[in-house]
Amino acid sequence: MSLIDYHVHTSLCNHAKGEMEAYVQQAVKLGLAEICFLDHLTLRPDGSFLSMSPGEVPLYHRAVKRLAAKYEDRIRVKAGLEVDFDLETMEQAMEIVDSHSFDAIGGSVHFIGEWNMVSHKERDNCPFRECEDMFAEYLDHLETMAEHSFFDFLCHLDVVGKFGDSPQDRMEGRWDQVIAVIAGKGLAVEINTSGKRHPKGEIYPSLWLLKKLNQAGVPVTLGSDAHSPKQVGMDFDEAVSLAREAGYHSLATFSHRIRGEVSLSP
Repeated sequence: MSLIDYHVHTSLCNHAKGEMEAYVQQAVKLGLAEICFLDHLTLRPDGSFLSMSPGEVPLYHRAVKRLAAKYEDRIRVKAGLEVDFDLETMEQAMEIVDSHSFDAIGGSVHFIGEWNMVSHKERDNCPFRECEDMFAEYLDHLETMAEHSFFDFLCHLDVVGKFGDSPQDRMEGRWDQVIAVIAGKGLAVEINTSGKRHPKGEIYPSLWLLKKLNQAGVPVTLGSDAHSPKQVGMDFDEAVSLAREAGYHSLATFSHRIRGEVSLSP
């Protein structure tokens, strides 16, 4: 079994720490077959301080490519971006992506309107009185992102429940609609282990959703969402067990935005 980590950040996003090479070295230490840097690209003004600037993208891309060459005999190092979905800035994001030879583009929803729903500081500013209303709005954003057909995979699919709110059993039909769009667009979904480090205390997405994704034929990849070198590959044993329990036998990989796969067999 060749494990991969397709969601690793860098200090360029202003809320991660450690040298880029240290992330690669940790991946090598763990025996990973691939590591993909997937640092933030957030173009909306209210979130740009949590992201590299557009002008830093060429620097970032060159740094990843240098590491890929340096470590080519030990691990495959891929270049990607985690693009924060925002209809008003998507054209600019597409221009930036198309200007570089990225391997994978992940799509994320962090904002509902002007509210950063994943921020501890913003938690008390939630504009929704009912949990169901928050989830419904998030799922609308998620579906619109999937329909946009710009991404290779979607990140931390049920991150809206980061702080423990989860009316999943009351929204099954809506999730089914969103998953149908994801499957129809040929997108993959990430199994993201950062939920173990969040108040939720569970990997994204939940087993309940993973089973639905597998039944719909949606491939999955694997990411730690590492914001420090020590988080690379964190909780992957549990993530692999979860994937197998949901019925998956492989993980999606990406090279020049073309999907491949590695086996989950021992």
